[in-house]
Amino acid sequence: MNERIIEQLLDTFKKDFELVQNDLGALEQAVQEKMRLLGKGFFQKLLDSGSHGYQGSSIACRCGDSMRFVQHRPKDIHTVFGWIKAKRSYYYCPDCGNSFVPFDKASGLGSEQISPGLAQACCLLAVDDSFQQVSQKIEQLFGQRVCDDTVKQVVHKVGSVALQQHNEELESFFTNRQIPEAQATPQKLYITVDGTTVHEDDGWHEAKVGCIYWEDEQLKRQRRYIASLDNSGIFGWQLWLEACRCGLRQRKEVVYIGDGAGWIRTEHQKHFSKSTFIIDFYHASEHIWDCGKILFGEGSIQADRWVHNRIDWLADGSTRKLLNDLKRRRKRHRNLKREALDTLIRYISGNEEQMRYDVFRSKGYDIGSGAVEAACKSVVGKRLKQSGMRWSRAGSSATLALRVTWLNNRWEQLWQKKPLAA
Repeated sequence: MNERIIEQLLDTFKKDFELVQNDLGALEQAVQEKMRLLGKGFFQKLLDSGSHGYQGSSIACRCGDSMRFVQHRPKDIHTVFGWIKAKRSYYYCPDCGNSFVPFDKASGLGSEQISPGLAQACCLLAVDDSFQQVSQKIEQLFGQRVCDDTVKQVVHKVGSVALQQHNEELESFFTNRQIPEAQATPQKLYITVDGTTVHEDDGWHEAKVGCIYWEDEQLKRQRRYIASLDNSGIFGWQLWLEACRCGLRQRKEVVYIGDGAGWIRTEHQKHFSKSTFIIDFYHASEHIWDCGKILFGEGSIQADRWVHNRIDWLADGSTRKLLNDLKRRRKRHRNLKREALDTLIRYISGNEEQMRYDVFRSKGYDIGSGAVEAACKSVVGKRLKQSGMRWSRAGSSATLALRVTWLNNRWEQLWQKKPLAA
């Protein structure tokens, strides 16, 4: 049957294809254009032959009365093949004034005039690109013009559904206290956290980012991300739930890495207190650099030598030696230099237990938070911090939730729930 159809198509379009027969790229484009026309016609015929969502002369209304079938109402829908028209059964309740179009709900249509397939293509591109770039690429890929505003509306709608699902999962846990089932069984689980900023209408705000990673049985690194503009308390619970899915409760060896910020310590104590807490080595090194620049001058040979020697002590786990040296030096300085030394002394003495880098390395632990720093750039920065971008809170949250859904391989799960019709 397929062969016969193909032969018929070749006979029909033979002259069109002969003109570009020797140019593979042009031939491919010509075939694509013909398939788009055929797809549009085929799609329209299938819709016309359907039930249009008709469910009888009346259906139950939520007010307790009946909604009556009124008429079929048309709707223009933009698809990957072009514009088509759907005839939809319309029901109305004269008692409460409520109306319902069953076709829209069942087919996954939303209030926008865009099909689920074209909407998904827009959203997939939008996890990386600006709305303007998405509009341009959709036209290149499908020959369909979707304006920036429509792309934005669709991304915000679908992203808000993804965000709502995340919130509902958390609310469900608070209600039922049912811990998510582990989807992985790693030997060693890393939980890394950090913060970055997003430019919103009223200024810059912190986005908290978590990267959970481990090696699977094939020694391939697996990653899961959490990114949120919520407060640290909500973020901590989201991070814990995702860690549970990654096998947190089944692992004895869990490593928590962060820069030592107050909220990072709080969430560690609240959710991951049994894990090994490591202050990111490179962040700790930056504190020594900050002090060295003030003591000897930025870019000086003395600063470079002094800092590298003390970073070596830090790497060896010689925090006592480092602290004693800093305290002796403190007596010889006043004003800004003494303040810099006091700041470094407080930082190291307050984090000494989390700076046993010699012990951590002997156990084979990562001591840097490179994974989450990369996540801040790839999860948040790449999409939300492009040149000139400024967001509403609703827009940044929805777009971020959509990007995390894609990066965590939960894209199909989201679209199976028909988010446009939610």
